Amino acid sequence: MHAKWLNTLSYLENCGARKIAACEHPTLVKEEMLKHASEEFRHAFHLKKQIERIPSLSLDDYSIHNLLGDYASLHYLHALDIKTCRYLSEEVKLQKNKVKETAYLLVTYAIELRADELYRIYDEVLKTANTKVTVKSILLEEKEHLNEMILGISLLENGQLYAEEVCLIEGGLCRKWLNSISSLII
Repeated sequence: MHAKWLNTLSYLENCGARKIAACEHPTLVKEEMLKHASEEFRHAFHLKKQIERIPSLSLDDYSIHNLLGDYASLHYLHALDIKTCRYLSEEVKLQKNKVKETAYLLVTYAIELRADELYRIYDEVLKTANTKVTVKSILLEEKEHLNEMILGISLLENGQLYAEEVCLIEGGLCRKWLNSISSLII
C-alpha cells in the first residue's frame, strides 16, 4: 500500500512536470519555468527511488493497478487544468492568448498549496513511523515553488480572486481523489 502511495505521488509529480512543459512557449521559455519543470521531474524520480526502500512488488510504471485512487488519480491534474481554463475563458472572459499563461500560474499555485499541506503531513507520518522513506527535499522545493506562484499571482490584476476560485475547484477534485483512495483502503 505504501509503495503504491509513493508511486501515486510520483505519477502526480511527473504529470505536473509534463503540464508545466506543455505550457512553455516554444522559444520564450523563462528560466523559472525550466527550473520548476526539472524539479518536478526530479521529485517524480525521487519518489520512485523511495519505493525501493519499502519491501514491495515492483511498480515499474504508472498503470492504473500500480496507483492508489484509480481514475481520480489519473485525471486529477488534467481535470483541474480543464476546469481552470473554462473558468478563465467563460467567467473571467480572458483573451484566448492569456488563458494558458494565467492557468499555469493559478493551477500551479493551487497544486503547490496542496503539495505543501500534503507533504508536511506525510513527512510527519514518516518521522513517526521511523521509516527510511524521506520527502524533506521535496517539501523544501514545493515551498519555494509556492512562493514563486504567490509572487506571480500578486502581479495579476484580480489574481488573488482568481486564485481563490481555482483553489475551490482544486479542493473539490482533491476530496474526490482522497475519497477514491479511502474507498480502496477501507
